[in-house]
Formats: sequence, structure tokens, C-alpha cells
Amino acid sequence: MTRHKREDWLEQGLTVLVQAGVEALTIDGMCQRLGVTKGSFYHHFQNREAYLEALLQHWEDRYTSQFIAFSQTQERPAQQLRRLLTLVVETHGGEEASIRTWAKLSPMAQAYQERVDQRRLIFLQQILRDLGRDEVLSRVMANLFYVVLIGAQEIMPRLGRDELQAIYTLLERALRTFEEDDR
Repeated sequence: MTRHKREDWLEQGLTVLVQAGVEALTIDGMCQRLGVTKGSFYHHFQNREAYLEALLQHWEDRYTSQFIAFSQTQERPAQQLRRLLTLVVETHGGEEASIRTWAKLSPMAQAYQERVDQRRLIFLQQILRDLGRDEVLSRVMANLFYVVLIGAQEIMPRLGRDELQAIYTLLERALRTFEEDDR
């Protein structure tokens, strides 16, 4: 039998969440999917609730904390924004929509979703302020960039990566136009 790390359980959990929803994230189902016994599950997680919370934390770390940290490796705000948007496009999948659906049903998932939304928006606003935008325009533009991400997940059929990239490229051009208009 293959030994799985905690990370394997969480990555597989994200896949199951996207493919079948939170209801499919059962201990039996996950053990069967990974080809392991329940003992393996309990080695990593106390119970299903602990697994679900670990899954939410994993999603936040992977799609928010790591994105922010990776973007901040760039010195200039324009480069940070470009790096962030590149990550968003490269990882464009069903995780966001699946988490948002779950958040409508679960107070725990909702709390994670709200915290993630705030962290992402604050980071975007900071980049835009660092680009020299005032508080109001920074907030509006941050919301616009973020609404595109959320909408790209919710629209059916979902936007592809190329389409999402084209929209973000257009938004970056619009941002540069605002900068030029202010000069």
C-alpha cells in the first residue's frame, strides 16, 4: 500500500471538491480514492471536520498566501501585479467556484472565504496604491480585478485561461490609461 503525506490528502481533496462537491469528501470515499485504510486518514486528521478545515487552510495557503509571497518577490508594483495575474491565470480552474459553493452551506467555509477575499483585496489595493493610485481608485480597480476572477469561475461555460488572460491584459491597459490621464 502506498503511504500518503498530509499534502496528498489535501491535494486529492481539492480535486474531489471540484469534481464532486463537498458531500463527496467523506472519510470512506477519500480512503477508497487513495487506496488506503482509515488508519491512514486518522494518522493525519482527527476526524472529517478537521480534514475539511485543513483543506480550507490548504486552499488559502496555496491560492492566497503563496500567491502573495511569490508576487512580492518582485520589486516594482507593476511587476508584482503582473506576477499575481500570471499566477491567477495559470491556476485558473474550478477551486474558487467550488469553495464559494461550499461557503454558502458551511459557516466554517464561509469564514475562510471571507478572510481570503479580504486578504486578496487588501493585497491588490496595496499594489495599486504603490502604483500611485489614490485610495478610491485603488479600491475600485482591486474590486474590478477580483470580480473578473470570481466571474470567470461562475460563468458557464467557464472562461478559459486565454480568455481570462485577455481580460486581465485589457484591465492592465486600462490601469495604464488612468495613470497617463493623471499626468
